[in-house]
Amino acid sequence: MANPGFCRFWGIEIMETIKSRKYHNVMEDLVSEEVRRQLVSMSPRLTQYIKRVEVETYALNRLPPLYACSREGWLHQKRRGTDDCYEQVKIAVRQALAAVQRDLLRSSTPLVGDEEEHKTATTATHPVTKGSKDPEQYQYLRKSHSYYNR
Repeated sequence: MANPGFCRFWGIEIMETIKSRKYHNVMEDLVSEEVRRQLVSMSPRLTQYIKRVEVETYALNRLPPLYACSREGWLHQKRRGTDDCYEQVKIAVRQALAAVQRDLLRSSTPLVGDEEEHKTATTATHPVTKGSKDPEQYQYLRKSHSYYNR
């Protein structure tokens, strides 16, 4: 069962963010919380390289949707998802984490987001090797390296 304090907070938070939309997939909330829960139990050295959005989408593609278009519907679907799909969500997230961990160095371009954030993520997961010819990576590493920030 989900943490009741978190559910209340999440309920308020979600209702704030989905006011502009007419419907919402409650399974996204359940998966997001489970990903957070499982990442907390992992080594910080490993989690820094895991792209949470990739884990969530991998898991969501293996789970049934739970759409709601009203507050009452959202609460019903949340309860239904927590009661009926908890184990399924847990397993899907575990499998998603395993799949994403198998290919940590894979580069991907986000659908939405800051280009600089993508550049940072790409550089962080693809460190420059001694013989690299990419000046952009050298420039980024030079600026971000602690030696140059003294």
